[in-house]
Order: sequence, then structure tokens, then C-alpha cells
Amino acid sequence: MVVSGGLALAVPAASVAEFIRNGCAPRLGVALRPVRVGSHRFGLLIMEVEPGSAAERSSLFVGDILLGTTSAAFRDAADLGEAVAAAGAGCLTLRFLRGDRARERKATVSFAETRRVAA
Repeated sequence: MVVSGGLALAVPAASVAEFIRNGCAPRLGVALRPVRVGSHRFGLLIMEVEPGSAAERSSLFVGDILLGTTSAAFRDAADLGEAVAAAGAGCLTLRFLRGDRARERKATVSFAETRRVAA
């Protein structure tokens, strides 16, 4: 238990152990909205790209529609999260539409940044 500013917090030991084992979650750095592409295909419309994120460094833009990875098409929004987690801190190749053209980009997935305070 941690007490700070009169507030007591309890964190389950299993959660702490998982965090220590896995560290921070990798992230692409986008805000998305599920969309239908054509009559049958699922996509994730990029609504926002975080400055300095893996998505920005990979030249993904607002308006691009993520369709999947080189290994599988996305069936729902959770598929992107699973692909990013599987890539860890490595490289993930995304398939997407920009306008009416299909494209691929390699995104180097980064870990969630923590703020550092100078001592």
C-alpha cells in the first residue's frame, strides 16, 4: 500500500509483477474510428496523429484508413492493438488506404513515453 497526500492506494501484486515483466505498453500514437471500406472490408480511419509518435515518424496522416498488417486484415479495432503488442518495440508493417491508393508503411513501434523530471 502506498500513501500519498492522504490517499491510500493498493495495487494487486499480480499487476505489479506483470508491469515489471512487460514494462510499458507499445503504442502507435493515433486516434481511430472504425469504418467500412466498400461493402465488405473493415478499416480504421486515422482521426489524429500524436506529434513525435511512431505513426508520425512513419508518415501516416489523418484521413488514412488502416486495413491490416502484411500478415492479416483487421476485423475490428482490437486487431490493431494486438498487432502493436506483438511487434513489441520492433517494426510493424501496416497496410492502408490514402485516398483511393493502397499503400504500406513500416512503423517502428515505440513504448509509451514517461515524463522525466530533472533533479
